[in-house]
Amino acid sequence: HRQQMQLSGLWQSARMVRTVPTLLFVFLGGAMISFGVNGLAGWAPTYMARELSIPIDQVAILLAKWGLPFGVAGTLVGGFLADTLRHRLPAGRTLVAGTGILLGAALIMYLITLRDLNAFLPVFALAFFFLSWYVGPLTAVIFDVVPSAIGSTVVGAYFLFIHMAGDALAFPLVGLLSDSFGLPRAMFILPAVAFFGGLVVLGGAFTVR
Repeated sequence: HRQQMQLSGLWQSARMVRTVPTLLFVFLGGAMISFGVNGLAGWAPTYMARELSIPIDQVAILLAKWGLPFGVAGTLVGGFLADTLRHRLPAGRTLVAGTGILLGAALIMYLITLRDLNAFLPVFALAFFFLSWYVGPLTAVIFDVVPSAIGSTVVGAYFLFIHMAGDALAFPLVGLLSDSFGLPRAMFILPAVAFFGGLVVLGGAFTVR
């Protein structure tokens, strides 16, 4: 009986994703964002070591020093802005998430052109600050548009989907493109996909009820 209830919940969750327009935008946009953001996090150490000629142990220290605090700050600020705007606009959370991704992805595109470490690190930190805005709001949007009884199941399906369709593809694809075009050119695909993911999320703002 318990298994039947679990299967019923999964089926109801899958049907909910197909029939609620906001979820389609969130799932698709979330996968594209995961492709870009997590792909960047995975390839950043290799990129910095190769292109900026930094020893790999120093790369880890720099990423922890600059990326971690600004990423945490971005997550908190993004959540606060999203909740604040949500009181005024039903789509406040999607607007904040999408806007943060657009700003962060644009900064990453510029970042890939930099070779001066003194300029690279502040831009890197600011980019990850904006790219972290989406973390809380997109998950909260799911709870906004589905019944509470299956909210956790839908969120679980969301995380499974964005990682399988997002960063699981980003890591090998960038490596494959790097072999043919070089790492800097290959890296451009990551912020580009994330940028379009931000646009998809913003498109979902028109469907939130």
